[in-house]
Parts: sequence; structure tokens; C-alpha cells
Amino acid sequence: MIRLACAVAGLLALVAPAVAPTDVHAVDLAKAFKAGTADQFRNKQVSGSGVDFHGAIEEKLADGSTRRSMVMTLGSLEPDGRLSLINSPDEFAAAERARTTLVVALSGPDLPQSEPKPGSIYLFSGVYDGQVRTVARSPAAKDSTVPESGPCPGEAPRPSGPAGATFYCAPLLTGATATLQR
Repeated sequence: MIRLACAVAGLLALVAPAVAPTDVHAVDLAKAFKAGTADQFRNKQVSGSGVDFHGAIEEKLADGSTRRSMVMTLGSLEPDGRLSLINSPDEFAAAERARTTLVVALSGPDLPQSEPKPGSIYLFSGVYDGQVRTVARSPAAKDSTVPESGPCPGEAPRPSGPAGATFYCAPLLTGATATLQR
């Protein structure tokens, strides 16, 4: 009987990782967010890699404390649904002008302090709980003829925001971590 119990326990230990839920890929979340169907990923762990072109900022919380926030650029979403990687500031500016930038925002107590360095790639993870973040477009995108989607519903840009800045909405991963890869 003990042998049978050990054999069953061993079999379950082998099979369990194969059936355990996997993280949602950040690209899948960001595409679903653009399509208006991101609720299917609510309260799920989301992981991915992205390039930091925005740099870390300190966000002010309702209780007066601050927390670090980052925006990870996943790529450029082409009209045919294909994702093109963005590796340089010029490619980033072109995607921003075309309004095809695919991003997720990160918020967490232990995010790295970063400066936007071309090609800084991060691995990141966090939970999508339905929150959103308004993101300022790159100043290089101000001469675009493509209409802007605007800030997230219920949010308005600060009056002290950059002159001529435009804004768009992104899904927010809370409790996020990020590790610089290169």
C-alpha cells in the first residue's frame, strides 16, 4: 500500500508541472488590451521582455508615498497583427509617430532605477488586476498625423505635463519586478 501511495505521489509530482498554469505573455495582454478584451487576463501573472525607452519615474500614491513605475516597449503592432521588434531610438520614434507602439506599464516597490538607454532590455513580471496607466508619447512623435487615443478613461494628464505632449492608455502590471538583461 505504501509503495502504491509513493508511486501515485511520484506520478503526480511529474505531471503537476505540465498542467500547472503558465504566465500570460505580455504581448498577448497588450494585444488584448488594444482590442478591448484584456479582462480575460485579470488577476493573472504576466511576464515578458521589453525595451525601456521611457525611463523610470516616481509615481505619487494616494497616501502621499511614492513608488517607482516603468513602461516596457514590447514592439510595434503592425496593421496585419504582426509584432515587429523595436531596438533603436529611431525605430521607437517611428512607432510612436505611427501610433503602433505596444507597451505595458509596471508598478512595484522594487523596480530598478533606470535611465532610458537605447537597447536596455528587461525581463519583467507582474499581475494584471485591471488597472491602467496613462503614458505620455515620446516628444519625437508630436509631428504625427495619426489620431491619438488619449489618456485612460477617468484620467487626465497633469496640467504641468510636457508642452504639446500626447497621451495613450496601457495595461498596468502591479507588484511588478524587472531585471536588466543588457
